[in-house]
Amino acid sequence: MQRFWTIFISMFLALTSANGWAQSDSTQSAESRQQTPSSTGAVPAYGQNEVGISSENPPLTGLDQPSLEPRATTRSFLIPGIHVSESVDSNIQGNTGNSAVRGVTRALGTLFLQRLWGHYETDLEYVGGVGFYTNRDRNAHLLQQLDVGQRVMWRTGQMAIRDSFSYLPEGAFGYGAYGGTGSFSGGLGAGMGNQGGIAGTVLGGIFGAGQFGSLGQQPRITNSAVLDVAQGLSPRSSITAAGSYGLVHFVDDSAGFVNSREIAAQAGYNYQLTRKDHVALAYGFQRFEYPNFPGSAFRTQIVNLLYGHRISGRLDFLVGGGPQFTTINHPLLGQTQSVSGNGRVRLRYRFPRSTVGLSYARHNTAGSGFFLGAATDIAELSLDRPINRVWSMTTEVGYTRSSRIQPAIAAFSASHFDYVFAGGALHRPLGRQFQLFISYQFNDLRFDNTCTTLTGSCAGTSQRHVATVGLYWHPRPIRLD
Repeated sequence: MQRFWTIFISMFLALTSANGWAQSDSTQSAESRQQTPSSTGAVPAYGQNEVGISSENPPLTGLDQPSLEPRATTRSFLIPGIHVSESVDSNIQGNTGNSAVRGVTRALGTLFLQRLWGHYETDLEYVGGVGFYTNRDRNAHLLQQLDVGQRVMWRTGQMAIRDSFSYLPEGAFGYGAYGGTGSFSGGLGAGMGNQGGIAGTVLGGIFGAGQFGSLGQQPRITNSAVLDVAQGLSPRSSITAAGSYGLVHFVDDSAGFVNSREIAAQAGYNYQLTRKDHVALAYGFQRFEYPNFPGSAFRTQIVNLLYGHRISGRLDFLVGGGPQFTTINHPLLGQTQSVSGNGRVRLRYRFPRSTVGLSYARHNTAGSGFFLGAATDIAELSLDRPINRVWSMTTEVGYTRSSRIQPAIAAFSASHFDYVFAGGALHRPLGRQFQLFISYQFNDLRFDNTCTTLTGSCAGTSQRHVATVGLYWHPRPIRLD
């Protein structure tokens, strides 16, 4: 923990001071700025806008986040792509002792679609392919990720149906299946950003699949389907409601990891105090179920008071918190209830040449396959900025700590685990349709001394170094209107 906070604080100070450095850089080439179209519009004058939901200033309790990208004309387009990379991985299997360096070759295809029809909008982002691992068995793992959103808009509100599906050999936090966050941002995540609303809800992410740690290669299927509605009541007030169903299924049952199901819902009331200041009240509900462990389901209820401060196109700040009530109905121990804290802080700031993001959240999760539910803290820090006319960089640090809520299962005994990743990437366009990237990421997964699995002790630290070089191809956006 002490080492993580030292790294985290150092990175935050370094990224904050990068503003002065960024403003001295030369202008980025127009070609790289035009690769992915933006779909944001103009902001109505404060006090003069009609009753409705603004894409530049969505409700605090909604699933959408305000855009920090430059405004551009909304349009329909299609962007296909091909991604190939080669990684050197020091610990593919997640061993806590000695490990061997292995190679991973990935070949992936991508597709990003945005289609507009009057009051309707369809968004789709797909990444799919295979990773070849040069270990003893020279095996391969499929990599599949699909995010789809259908939005219906009317004069005073909107309704959206969103679905996020993945089939990956590792958890999504840190993007280890793709070689790290730097590899994912090297073209793979250039579109919608995984339907950011599904995993970025205001109550700390209660609609996400919650895979925050991985021990070796354990293929899993995850899916989260969300229906959400936002309705404007007046030029300053609005209400939102959302419901979701999610699942995590581990393909290899012999490993002893825990499959889970989650039903979640949230509702909120929003009020705009001034042009930049917002307040909101939100209520959330979660029910976690574990099909292989009858009688282990539990539920959580959340109440949050929130405050937001926004400057369109530049600043997005959100802070909120409140009590969290957890009820467990154990077949042997009876019903138990507990009260804890739930909250979230999010800060995104767009400098003239850089974008910095900082977030922290605390909420209950399904347990990441290790526990029958966990109280989880998640913190992330990121920076995107150009270095000169052709080179740009991305860096990110992430940390999560999960403490089990219910008694340990026989296949995996531990009270908590910590996971830290830190990495970055350099990107360079090669002509109009190709992009080169070089990335590195460090991962540290640590279990407490009580940890055991079906194959032996898992106590200790599993460290991993991953270096990747790759090439990404995509043409200019193909206009569909």
